[in-house]
This record gives sequence, C-alpha cells and structure tokens, in this order.
Amino acid sequence: MMNTFGDQKLSTEMQELYLQNRNWHSDVLNLEDETRFLRKIIQQVLSSVLKEDSSEEIKFIYVSLNELEERRNKLKSLIIRQQHLLESALEDHTNHLGFGVIAEIGKIINEIKSIFISDKLIKKELFTLVEEVIGKDKLVLC
Repeated sequence: MMNTFGDQKLSTEMQELYLQNRNWHSDVLNLEDETRFLRKIIQQVLSSVLKEDSSEEIKFIYVSLNELEERRNKLKSLIIRQQHLLESALEDHTNHLGFGVIAEIGKIINEIKSIFISDKLIKKELFTLVEEVIGKDKLVLC
C-alpha cells in the first residue's frame, strides 16, 4: 500500500516536471520568434536608417544575437531530450529517472535564467541604439 502511494507521488512529480519542461520549450520557441523579428528589424530597417557611426554597435548586437541563438539551440535540444525521458518514464511506470535527470533539470533552469538575462541585455542595447539615433535625428531636424 505504501509503495503505491510513493509511486503515485512520483508519477505526479514527473507529470509536473513534464509540464514544466513543455513550458520551458514554449519559452525557448518564443525567444526564437523574438530573435527572428529583431534580426529582420536590424537587417531591413535599422541598417538603412542608422548612420555609419552606429555600424559597430549593430554588428555587436547581431553577433550577440548569433551567440544567444547557439546557446538557445543547445538548450532546446536538452529540453527536448529531457521531455522524451519524462514521456517514457510516464508511459512505463517501471522506468525510473536517475540523479542525472535531476542534474539536467538544474542545468536547464540555470541556462534559461542566463539566456533570458542575455536576451534582455541585447534588447536593451538595441533600444538604446535606436533611442540615440532618434535623438540625433530630432536635433538635426530642429
């Protein structure tokens, strides 16, 4: 009887991990969409509007987006692998997850936090650059 309770609790916790994992995957996909949007803005709008003196800043932002994309792709692969492990554990109740899975969860959480911080900093750089250019253009127009 006690073993059944423990199995039910473990199953509930695995279901919660599975749902959390799906949320992480969704967050990563949203970041992909935002990055694609920012790249289009940089390529199609900002590059032609911004002055030559901003080209180094644009390159820095673009390189930062590339690095973030690489990290995000690695994280996405890790999340998908984790999701498959959780799915198989939920389908086959005899399949138990080891400490490696728990360590990966910690790794995922830390990398998600880090990626969101990096993403926020990149956007801040981009917004600052745009505000500077808009401010300079206003001065020229006056």
